Amino acid sequence: MFKKIHCRLSLLRDELIRFWNWRKKPGHPPALTFKERATEEVSINALKDGDVTLSLIKFPNIKLPSKERRINGRYFNKCVFSQEIIEGFTFDKCRFIECVFNGAEIVETEFHDCKFDECYFYKTKFKSTYIDPRLFSFSDKWHWDMANVNSGLFQSLYRNSKDMHQDEFAMHADRKFQFYRRYQHLRGTTPRPSRFVTSLFFDYFLGYGYGIKNTLIVTTLSIFTFAFIIEGQLDKSSGFLEAFYFTVVSFTTVGFGEITPLHNSLPLVFTIAFLLGSVAWCAVVTAIIVKRIVK
Repeated sequence: MFKKIHCRLSLLRDELIRFWNWRKKPGHPPALTFKERATEEVSINALKDGDVTLSLIKFPNIKLPSKERRINGRYFNKCVFSQEIIEGFTFDKCRFIECVFNGAEIVETEFHDCKFDECYFYKTKFKSTYIDPRLFSFSDKWHWDMANVNSGLFQSLYRNSKDMHQDEFAMHADRKFQFYRRYQHLRGTTPRPSRFVTSLFFDYFLGYGYGIKNTLIVTTLSIFTFAFIIEGQLDKSSGFLEAFYFTVVSFTTVGFGEITPLHNSLPLVFTIAFLLGSVAWCAVVTAIIVKRIVK
């Protein structure tokens, strides 16, 4: 767990450094930087053995036999699928590297154990398609320079997953959508840095509304922090155990009342703020648990 916390803190540090340089002009994602251009047209049902590189992949308008609609173990490198209607196909153990899917419509298609590396999806539509959002991988350059493209991609994946009643896929797509949406607030046509910062903390504290572990970590840290603050400010014994007990009782709104803060301004203000915050936080945690487990 400590390794994961250290990793998250390192990511947070990197995000803040990049945020400091948020006015830097965007560049181009890797999928659009290769100098060669795909010129050779290749029909999907006429693929030869080996990898497919720098080709315009075409899909026939007629419905092919089921055997010809299954693509196994293919590597598509810098290929173009733009404006194609990909319907009724099954891709198994395929890999797409720096491919372009601009304006493509992917309908009733399945992707099993596939991988999409640095691919470009601009206004790509998914409908009744089995596809895991975790199949897509992008470098940091994408969310800093092409956040609008990837937010549209994962929004489309989210809608597709919800229509297919694939709640787990929908969750991962929604988290990615919110992630790239965060950078649209920073790098879009109308930058809003405050929205970026709010979304950043929303991710780390709540996991975009899905992070049960995030909320448990924040809850634990909050309880221990308040216990350290209130230690020595109680009307009875001032040991840490009593302060921790008072904090837990207050946080859970049980309120036994045998231990109370001193009737001084500072302890009372801290306690009031903690009680109000704990009520709001418990409501948020309950909503996340319902969203993740009960649903």
